[in-house]
Order: sequence, then C-alpha cells, then structure tokens
Amino acid sequence: MYNKIASVILNSAKASGLSDVYVAQPDSLKENLAGKIFILAEIGGKKSEGRKIFDFLVMALNDNYYNDEKILFRGKVEGLKIENIFEAAITKTNKNLVDFLSDEKIRMNPAATNITVGVIYEDKLHFTNFGRNRALLLYRRGEEYEIINVEANAAEASEVVSNASAGSEAAKTTKLFSSVISGEVPLSSYFIFASEALPEYLSGKEMVNIVTKLPPITAAEQIKNVLAKMNTYVPFLGIIIKNTAGLAGSESKEELEENLSVTSSASSLNYTEQKTEQMLAPAGLISFSKILKGVKRLASQLQPKTDSDRKKYRKSAEKADKTVQPPLDLGQIKSLNLARADSFLIKEKIFFKKKPGWFGENIKKIFQSSLNLLTPDFWTDLVGRSKTWFKSLNLKNRWLFISLGIVVLIFISSLVFTNWYKKRQLAETNFNNLVTAIEEKEDSLDSRLLYNNELDSNQDLLEAQSLLVSLPRKTKEQRDVYDRLAARLTAASEKIQKIVQVTQPEKVNDLSGLGVANLVFAQGKIYAAGGQSIYELTPSSASSTRLLVKDASGLSKPIFDGTSLYYQATSGIAQFNPKTKVGKVLKVSGLSWDGVTGFKVFGGSLYVLAPGQNQIYKYNKFNAKSDWLKETSDLGRATDLGIDGSVYVLRNDGSVLKFYIGKKVDYTAASLSPAMTSASKLIVGTNYLYVFEAGSKRLAVLAVKDGHLINQYVVDSLQQPKDVAVDEVGKFAYFLDGEAIYRIGLNQ
Repeated sequence: MYNKIASVILNSAKASGLSDVYVAQPDSLKENLAGKIFILAEIGGKKSEGRKIFDFLVMALNDNYYNDEKILFRGKVEGLKIENIFEAAITKTNKNLVDFLSDEKIRMNPAATNITVGVIYEDKLHFTNFGRNRALLLYRRGEEYEIINVEANAAEASEVVSNASAGSEAAKTTKLFSSVISGEVPLSSYFIFASEALPEYLSGKEMVNIVTKLPPITAAEQIKNVLAKMNTYVPFLGIIIKNTAGLAGSESKEELEENLSVTSSASSLNYTEQKTEQMLAPAGLISFSKILKGVKRLASQLQPKTDSDRKKYRKSAEKADKTVQPPLDLGQIKSLNLARADSFLIKEKIFFKKKPGWFGENIKKIFQSSLNLLTPDFWTDLVGRSKTWFKSLNLKNRWLFISLGIVVLIFISSLVFTNWYKKRQLAETNFNNLVTAIEEKEDSLDSRLLYNNELDSNQDLLEAQSLLVSLPRKTKEQRDVYDRLAARLTAASEKIQKIVQVTQPEKVNDLSGLGVANLVFAQGKIYAAGGQSIYELTPSSASSTRLLVKDASGLSKPIFDGTSLYYQATSGIAQFNPKTKVGKVLKVSGLSWDGVTGFKVFGGSLYVLAPGQNQIYKYNKFNAKSDWLKETSDLGRATDLGIDGSVYVLRNDGSVLKFYIGKKVDYTAASLSPAMTSASKLIVGTNYLYVFEAGSKRLAVLAVKDGHLINQYVVDSLQQPKDVAVDEVGKFAYFLDGEAIYRIGLNQ
C-alpha cells in the first residue's frame, strides 16, 4: 500500500468530554478506489452527547464517501478526482450533522470542539479542520527532518462563489467544516494530525526522533509511553501517516519480506473473497463487477479496426517495447527525496491548496459545457457520428450492440420500477403510521374524557388535528380514511367543547307579519314585542294576545325583574305589568340610548352599560345618575349585562366579567370554543348564565358559581335567529327565528 497509518489515544477516559480517533478499515476494493478516511475529534460537554456526535460523524462520513456511486466511475469520468468526491461527502456530512444536532436537541460548544476529518489516497491527502487541532508535516531536507505547519502554509484558492452568496448560505446553516485542504505528501515524509496538547508536551526533536526512526505503529506506542510518564490527565490524540510510495529500494530486507508477505496474503484473501462471493451469491443477483468487465470487453470488440488503425497500433506497440524501463533493482538504494514537478513542494516550503468546494470551482465549466447541449449542431453532429459508427460494425457486432441495448433498457426499467415500488411502499408505510398515530391520540383523548380531564384532552385533540392536516389525500382510499378520521375528531371536539347539536327544534308559534323582533319569558308565558305591540303567548297554545303600551314605540331589549317587563323605547323605558296588563313609559332624567349596549332593572334602580365610557351608570329609583364602577375597567367590547346582586358583563367573544359593589372580582368564566365573535345577549338565572350568539346559532350555558361550561346548544336548522328566552324552571330555551318561535330542551 501507499501509506502506513497509526493512531495515538491516551487519557481519553479522563477528559471531561469525548476524545477519540477513527481510522477506516475498508475492504481492499474500496481502499484501492477511495483510500482511507480518518477522524480525530475532541468534543466538549457530556460524554454521552459527544459519543453520539462522534458515532454519527463516523457513520455519515462512511456512508456519504464510500457509498458515493461516483467512486465506481472515477476512472471513467474525466476530471472526477478523489478530492471532488471527498468535498461532496463533507458537504453532505455537514448538512446531516446539523439536522442530527437539531433532531437530538444537542447543543455543541464550538469553543471546546476540535475535529479533523480527512482521506489519504495513494500519495494525495485531503482534509478539513474545525478547531485547534494541528496538521504537521515531517519533511526530510538532506539528512535532517523539518516540521512544517501545513495550515499556516496553505495557499488560498481563488473564490468561485461570491461573498454575498457565501454569506447568505452561511446564514442559513452553521457549517462545521467550511474548507478542504488538499495536497501531496512528499515521498519518505510523515504527516501528523494531533490534538493541541500533544505538540505542547512532546518537543519537536522528540517527535522527529520517534516518528522517523520507528514504523508508525511502534512510533505511536513509543509516544504513548513517553507521555504516560508525565503526571498529567490531559488527553492526547494523534494520527501518524507515513508515505511509503516508491520506497521499495530503500526499505530493509525485513520490511520487504513483510510487505511481500502482506501483499501475498492480501491477494490470496481477495481471491478467496471473490470465490466465496461467487459461491454464496443467490441466483439471479446482478454482479456489477461482471457487468463492467463485460461492457469493457464488448466495447473493445465492437471498436472497428481499419488498416490504418492496425498499422498505428503496431507502430505504437513497437515504440512502447523500446521505451520499457528495466525492472527496479530491489537491492539498489535510490534517493527519492526530491518532489516531482507537479508536487506542491516548491523550494523550501510545502504549499497545499485550500478550496471552498469542487462544485463551486467547476460551476463555470459545467455551465459552458451545458450551453453546447442547446445548440442544434451538437445534436446533429452526435447523431451523424453515431450512425457512421453503427454502420462500420459488422452484422454480428450490430446484433450484439442491439442486444446490449435491450439488456440495458430492461435493467433501467427494472431499476425505475423497483424505485417506484419502494417509494409507493414507503408512502403507504408513512400513511399507515400517521393513521396509527391519530388513532392513538383518539384513544388517549377518550380515556382523558372519562376522568373529565378537559385540558389534556384538548391538547390531544390539537395534536391529532395537526397530524390529520398532514395526512395525504391523493387516492380515493386515502380520502375515505381522512373523512372517517375527520368525522371522529369532529365528534371528539364536540365532546370536549360540550356542543349539543339540535337537529329538529319544536315549533311553538308563528307570528309572521306581526313585526316581532325580541323575546322574554316571564311567569310561565312568552312575550314577543315589536314596534309598540307586545304579544303574550302560552307555550302549549298556538294562539297569542296583543297588548299595547301607550305612547311607546321601538320596543327592544326586554328584561324581567320578577315583577314587571321593561323595554328600551324610543322615548325612554317602557314598563309593562304582566298581571294587570297595564303599561307606561318611564321618563328618566338625563338618559340617552347613544352608546348604550344593555340595561337592567334591579332593586328598583336602573343600571345602564356604556362601553364607550368604560362605565356602568346607576339611576337610583330611575332618577339620580351616578357612576356605579369605582375602579377603571376595560369595557370596550361589552355587549350586555345581567344582575343577581353581582353585576355580570358580557363581551363580544363570549367571555363574562363579574363585579361586586363597583369593583371587579376574580371570576374565571370558561373560554368558549369555537370562540364567539358577536355574542349579544346575557341572561342571568338562578344557577346558570346563558350566553347567546345569533351568528353561530349557539346558546352557551355556564355555571353562575364558578363560570365553568355546562353545555353549548347549536341549532343549525334555524334560518335567521334574532333572540332567545329561557324558562329555567321548565328547562326550555325559546328561539325567535324570523317571526317564528322554536323550543329546545336544556339538559343541565
């Protein structure tokens, strides 16, 4: 092999974070094609998190590098080099690591993290560094060795990507490895990657004496022995790489015998491995290595041979025979200290090129080549040359070529079908997993409802609805499953929100043409009013009695204080006694209905809600006006009020505020869901509060004591609901829909 590699790990268990070294041991095929990757890492923080990061880095780098399909075609694609593949692997690993840290919720401390990742292939070295790890080159000059800091001597390559684009990209993701340093390790030289502590505790002279006079594995053990004698708990990490390419003539006899033995063993092992693979391979399994060899043989056979070609071939063969160099004499020592002309060794310094990435450097070339594909001449010339080449083949080779094309087409079709089938299976698996997750949330939701755990039930419902949104609906089966789950979640939502759907309310009376616009329930009867007329109805009868209030008009917002009915009228307040059937208009000094959204009569006094002034005004015995609220409160969205000794104020979102003796008290009324936007009426009963919103055709019932939700009644069959009245004793609610009256039962 071209290189010998050894690692140094000392005191890693005593470090506060993780300290570890990894050197890949790929099979012979991968090593010949792609070399060996290595990682040297110090990761601060918890050891468990550091181990997760290190193991993930090893796995991702192995997968992104050795499994890159471009490795197989590296020798066939012009310009595709190991450094290009390594840079692409680093780019993918960067992204994978960022996603991994985000998924695992691990925060890595950059100040305490030092990671070096690299690949050594033949005499070429490519690596990237994050943190304070050292990259040192032990280079022979004459009879002595010099230690050169590679990163300090690395030459910056011309940037292909603009700073603006690079800056914007960096803003998106934090990259651990931002550049790759590439170069050639000079012959008979050593490369050392070390943690920051190792060169500080081991002098340069000691390092040169140990590394240059001992094989890498022995040198690594000697370094550990020297460092172990120091009374310290500092972790030491290092990787020693020796370039042994072309040094057969200078090796000792023992090393030569060892190398020959290892080579022979490796060859034998590879041969045995290939034979075993052939015997154990299942029937029908595609062997890519055989296919590549077959394609090469077929291509060489299909290549037309003209007389001129044969003459050129003979001349080139004869010329090659004359220029063949004699075999290297293993007993002769040759000095190979000088670098080749294409080496990065220039004068007294070793220069390595540092580049942001292969894709950025070659994007211009790729763009220029792509433009040629758009020109008609390119395709015309390609078709013409293909026809000429095909006609030059004999009949046998033509049929072989056609057969090969059919085989390739079948193979590609098989790959496409397999890929499609796998994607379909993956989609089905993901769909089934989503359905299972939603159903699990449903079961959890139902179990919580059994114990009246409304808060956690609502959380389960929200999570299930979020999963339902991401459920695919491309096929009819998927849409059916979606509809079934959506219906069940809707039912569960109504359970949590305590919604009672009333599909067929009972029709009580029809007052069409009478102009009624409001309802109130008092002393076992229903009173509907409009204009200056009041209609008295008995719930069990379809008839009604018309009553008049003298000098009253525009009767609206009816209330009952236990004795009399009161209406907001154009000229003041209209009072009507249900027993005597006598009504009159009360003149209230200073009363104006401008900006008033509700009023109530309690204890012989009038209470008026004025949201614009954030105030409730009290008219004592309908005369003297005063501010009832003794502190500032936000009543800007208040729409109605009710009184039972305390004052309850309804806001348009359905929330209820409670006041007592002019001050707000702690009262946590339930937040209605779905939220209301135009709640308009509040009825205060003995045990319950009733909140009405005409737009959603909904009547919400809350407990007076603590404001918790009892039920929400939704009557979707109503067309134009205007008002509602409640018979709390009989447990009925009466809705005025247009000019018809409907009744529903209340299950409290």
